[in-house]
Amino acid sequence: MLTGTGAIAQRHRSPGGTGDANRPSGRLEKFKTLRLVEVLKLSEEDAVRFYAKEKAHQDMVHDLMKSRDGALDSIQEIVRDVKDEKELQKRVDEALTVDQKIFSERQRYQEEMRKFLTPEQFGKFIVFERNFGRRVRDAMEELHDQRRGTREY
Repeated sequence: MLTGTGAIAQRHRSPGGTGDANRPSGRLEKFKTLRLVEVLKLSEEDAVRFYAKEKAHQDMVHDLMKSRDGALDSIQEIVRDVKDEKELQKRVDEALTVDQKIFSERQRYQEEMRKFLTPEQFGKFIVFERNFGRRVRDAMEELHDQRRGTREY
């Protein structure tokens, strides 16, 4: 499965985030989409269609991640305080179901993009997503290292 930056960016949201493009994660998603349009050399008309598809996908993933976070928060609470095994199992099942929905949404989106883009554009698309995700993780690790003072020069 290809992993987009949505999950990465989601972890860095402030609680109760609303999808605002001024948040760091929103700006990152917007930058990613703009770069993809450039890399794929989309016409203006195709770029508009691409933005709409990308936005719908991002919104769906954000909603699913919010649901998943709620289930994981419940699991954390139950494990820490309540120790109710029935409720714990229910919440674990919820989290796993949402994980499956996230995976299914990713597959749906990739199939939609595969039909929308030329084979060459789709190849560039999936490679871009992998490389973009790696670059974001590397940059975040570097920032983390710098803040901790462990970065070697």
